[in-house]
Amino acid sequence: LRTCGACAMSLRGACRCNNICLTWKNIDFSLVPRQCGCSYCSARSAAYVSKSGSAVAVSIRNRTLHGVSNHGSGQADFHECTHCGDVVLVSTEIDDELYCAINVNCLQDRHRFPAPVQINFSNQSPELKLARWRDNWCYPLRWM
Repeated sequence: LRTCGACAMSLRGACRCNNICLTWKNIDFSLVPRQCGCSYCSARSAAYVSKSGSAVAVSIRNRTLHGVSNHGSGQADFHECTHCGDVVLVSTEIDDELYCAINVNCLQDRHRFPAPVQINFSNQSPELKLARWRDNWCYPLRWM
């Protein structure tokens, strides 16, 4: 089996039923996943990982099973599979471009990342959140 250079530098992930799949142009396993303390993310054991300037491509097999919800400040969209219940990623639009952070638990090589750290940004202003996401989240996010 041959792989192209671009694929060799990518991580793959999906929800448990493989309805929502992603390819992330990144192989930096030193990134520390961030475990949000809100009730939504805690209930789903979500821990997010991202790297500025790294592209993510997402494909959805059955779009009727793609759920999108907002929580907290309502600035970000949480993408989940309504069949298996996994939150695969969180995204936001900044200056007409899509940025995202990936739930590390949906990546095939999740065991290669460090243990998640608990964080709480609930007191951060909407403007500061957007600036932090622009600086730290994966970009560009493309839907296939």
